[in-house]
Amino acid sequence: MAKRLWPVGGGEVGAILRSWRGTETALGLPAEWPERLKSALQIVLASPTPMVLFWGETGILLYNDAYAVIAGAKHPRILGQGLYQAWPEVRELHQKVMHTVFGGGEPLSYRDLSLVLHRNGAAEDVWLNVDYSPVCDDDGMVLAVLAVVIETTTLVGALRERTAAERALRQREQELAQVQKIGKVGGLEVDLREGFQNKRSPEYLMIHGLPPEAVNESHEDWVRRVHPHDRAMVESHFRATVVGAACDYQIEYRIIRPSDGAVRWISAIAQIERDESGKALRLVGAHLDITERKEAEAHLRLLMQELAHRVKNTLAMIQAIASQTLRGATSLEAANEGFSSRLAALSRAHDLLIAGHAANARMVDVANSVVGIQGDPARFEIGGPEVVLGPKPALALTLMLHELATNAVKYGSFSNQRGTVALSWRVDDIEGSPQFRLRWQESGGPPVVAPSRRGFGSRLIERSFPAEARAESAYLPTGLVFTLDAPLEALTGGHGENGDLG
Repeated sequence: MAKRLWPVGGGEVGAILRSWRGTETALGLPAEWPERLKSALQIVLASPTPMVLFWGETGILLYNDAYAVIAGAKHPRILGQGLYQAWPEVRELHQKVMHTVFGGGEPLSYRDLSLVLHRNGAAEDVWLNVDYSPVCDDDGMVLAVLAVVIETTTLVGALRERTAAERALRQREQELAQVQKIGKVGGLEVDLREGFQNKRSPEYLMIHGLPPEAVNESHEDWVRRVHPHDRAMVESHFRATVVGAACDYQIEYRIIRPSDGAVRWISAIAQIERDESGKALRLVGAHLDITERKEAEAHLRLLMQELAHRVKNTLAMIQAIASQTLRGATSLEAANEGFSSRLAALSRAHDLLIAGHAANARMVDVANSVVGIQGDPARFEIGGPEVVLGPKPALALTLMLHELATNAVKYGSFSNQRGTVALSWRVDDIEGSPQFRLRWQESGGPPVVAPSRRGFGSRLIERSFPAEARAESAYLPTGLVFTLDAPLEALTGGHGENGDLG
């Protein structure tokens, strides 16, 4: 009776073994099992770590409560069964174990071993850490295999989810970096907890003209890069936003790019993260190079000024045309005919002016367009070689010549009945480079004097041509002489951008 009390303890499995009558396995009554088996199994039953013995050549399964959890719904049916009968789905693995460990006396070890088990009635992906060791008698003969089994399925699953999430995050970051590169958006992050600790994206460095090692540039380096005219405003706004309560930060300012000394406009947009007390923790934002937009806005302002100037000048020209027409007309019919033809010529001239931004134009057409302002071709002498202007240079020259003609009507040689204008151009070879040279010479008008201040026309001429161009106005007693020298390359269609009004 005392023998039937073995094993001692062992939890649920121990209780099952104590209830056996000896017919459950070929080993007979548990209390009469070999002492080596009983001592080994007693250790297994007392361990909180999942353990199982494969006893004998058939690998009779004897395990503890912790292993029963891994066995799932197969427990307690497989207790006492042969290894291949209990786990047919992993027969190949167990054949290797029995051959290596039981047959050869060598241990085996696996980490995150991937198996498909049917422990709960359906195929299930399982990962295990397993150490197989031989159990020998005093003579070194292998009696059984001891397996220490730790299931890592949950850990592997979590690791795989983490890996997948990290992979997705990396892919998302790559996509975002690509979007930033395509859109020329520079990312930045500023740790605000202790001073200003900066982190710049590659796109930010490219926009600001910084080398790769400037990824963690100092706050002072950023401030020094801001244009001197904007620096005080930008830094005070930044610091005021950080110490305030706002979570949104937005500003536009100029920088001087270190890589090439270029002045660029930057639009900064960011969010500020704050703690419960409102203290700023982190700023995350983006920088955009908006130089082209700012230049377009400046160009638009210039055009709006030109439009206002054009309207005023057009009214003045119409008044001058009417006055000159009526003074020289012999009848109302002649006056009406002359006035209408001159208005039509003026309209055609403005059509060329408007179209000049959309297509190339011949220099002779640009020159002839100013005839419509005065209305009498006999008072012009126009001539020069064939030159095809690019769209923007054509517009610039049209604006300039119309400005000169308008001033001639109001103040110069066209303000009386006798004055004339000689408009000529040529192309000279200067040190191997073709140079465009234009001359506007007035004569027969009233005496002229240099203006006391720069008018709109002067500003227009300065902004209409590249830096290499040179424009001069000479106010001679006989009349105004205006000359323009510019590289031909800067005015032709192939290099039309050089004549940008912005």
